[in-house]
Amino acid sequence: MASGKKRRKYLLVYILVVVGVFVVGVLVGPLLREKGYQIKDWVIQPRPPREMKVVKLYFSDPQAEHLILEERKVAALPYMSEEAKEILKELIKGPLDSSLKPTIPLQTEVEDVYLKDDCFYVNFSLALKEKHPGGSSGELLTVYSIVNTLLINFPSQSRVQILIQDKPVETLAGHIDIRNPLRKRLDIVKEP
Repeated sequence: MASGKKRRKYLLVYILVVVGVFVVGVLVGPLLREKGYQIKDWVIQPRPPREMKVVKLYFSDPQAEHLILEERKVAALPYMSEEAKEILKELIKGPLDSSLKPTIPLQTEVEDVYLKDDCFYVNFSLALKEKHPGGSSGELLTVYSIVNTLLINFPSQSRVQILIQDKPVETLAGHIDIRNPLRKRLDIVKEP
């Protein structure tokens, strides 16, 4: 008789467990499926397009005597240093207008851009110095295409320090002293 009671207890526990699992499945299953659909919908929704802004880049005229303004659209980024880096990458790509000349060697990379007080610190790869074609006017236009491009697009800043591999250098090609931060020079800019 005792074994019959034990069997009934086990059977009752077994039935309660099965019913409990069934009830939990019925109640929780739709919630899990609903969350799955939400995640699926979230994953396939397209990312909103980035906001674009018009920036001003300075390139050389054909005679390498003046800087000429060219406007271009770039993605607006949340941090000034990130946006400055993107603008400099566009400057390195060179002008879209075939009558203008690039001022920075194409192999140059912008390693980093950071801000302190009212000054941009721009760290370039060694290619800016090693691949530079030289000449005093070419060097002048390279330096001030960088400086003017940044300071015209970011009027809250007033100086630019050019670095090569994290260090200030005396010159790029032997003519223009860039050991200290520089201010923009509009006297070498010519209207198109």
